[in-house]
Amino acid sequence: MLRSARELGYRPSGVARSLKLRTTRTFGLIVTDIENPFFPQLVRAVEDAAHAAGYAVLLCNAADDSAREIAYLDLLVERRVDGVVIAASSLSARHRRWLAAPPLPVVLVNATVPGVILPAIASDNEAGGRLAAEHLLRLGHRRIGVLTAPFRNADGPVRLAGARAAVASVGLDPGGMPTATGDAGVAGGERAMRNLLARAPDTTAIIAYNDLTAIGAMRAIRAAGRRVPDDVSVIGFDDVDLAAYVDPPLTTVAQATAEMGRWAVAGLAASLARGGEQRLEATFGPDVAEVILPVTLVVRSSTSSPRA
Repeated sequence: MLRSARELGYRPSGVARSLKLRTTRTFGLIVTDIENPFFPQLVRAVEDAAHAAGYAVLLCNAADDSAREIAYLDLLVERRVDGVVIAASSLSARHRRWLAAPPLPVVLVNATVPGVILPAIASDNEAGGRLAAEHLLRLGHRRIGVLTAPFRNADGPVRLAGARAAVASVGLDPGGMPTATGDAGVAGGERAMRNLLARAPDTTAIIAYNDLTAIGAMRAIRAAGRRVPDDVSVIGFDDVDLAAYVDPPLTTVAQATAEMGRWAVAGLAASLARGGEQRLEATFGPDVAEVILPVTLVVRSSTSSPRA
């Protein structure tokens, strides 16, 4: 029989196998915006971990569209994936309704949903904002501005709060820090930086929401006839691969994306081993609702002491 199967080129049906075993050995992965370099790095981390565990990954790019994200969630259920990783900068009320009673195991990466308890992993965003500000303060900066993200990006206000706490700790008025909001991309960072310089031209250092925003800020600084870091120092957030290759190389706060990917896959695998029950205590101890990973400051050439 086996010889005949080989001669006829027979291949087992994966669909039939999945129906019998009630598993497709596939995870869904929804990301906010694949054009942001942070998310491809996270995709690679999830795919590597899933591959090592014997799973394939079905990737969905939501393009920062909540309706599209919900449609993908429904589609992944129809495709009978075993579990879903959602890596998003923001989750809407529509997500909250869907995730309140998900029909399959779900793990959140870099996102939380108020009122919904699901396995989630994120970076210590407040500590990241604080690390960035403390670095600039040690260099001697006292006129520090912040480029933040739209309100829907929940980690933006947290990073801003961390920066303000660091400024307050040295006796400066955190309310006096000039801020501007961009769209979390290069163009948005450039526009926000132009806006901030128009209102606070004496700013000597900038903390940007992410690396793309920081790169846009550097473009605006140069367009204004100033130099980075001689006239204005710039710090990003994420430590995407591109950050080391811009001119000057970008000082940034690094997130542990590889660890996030491994944890997300391990969380889904553990949930499936428990029959789909989504509890964290089996792995991380009782009363754990969210895992917060530490961040690190990566110092490069985009920051220096202010000119006298």
